[in-house]
Amino acid sequence: MLDAAHIVPDQAELGEPIVSSGIALCKLHHAAFDSFMLGVRPDHVIEVRVDILKEEDGPLLLHGLQGLHHTRMILPASKDQWPSPDSLAWKYERFRAAA
Repeated sequence: MLDAAHIVPDQAELGEPIVSSGIALCKLHHAAFDSFMLGVRPDHVIEVRVDILKEEDGPLLLHGLQGLHHTRMILPASKDQWPSPDSLAWKYERFRAAA
């Protein structure tokens, strides 16, 4: 099952409850995204926080998070459903600050 993860929270100044301000993630990746363990650059490349990359905790961490580092998101076929680059930039800036 997938969750609708907000890129910019609705309560933020730029937050809007629209498709381009969200991405579909499983619960694990939604929690990692919300807690800044992983981020998505505006060019749709996923980054994992450096301290998470250095952790050693078994196959779930290795394959579930660390293995995503520098991979590209799978995007919907229709570009009008892609996440907004501006929203991703907003969230990515906060991800970088959390590192």
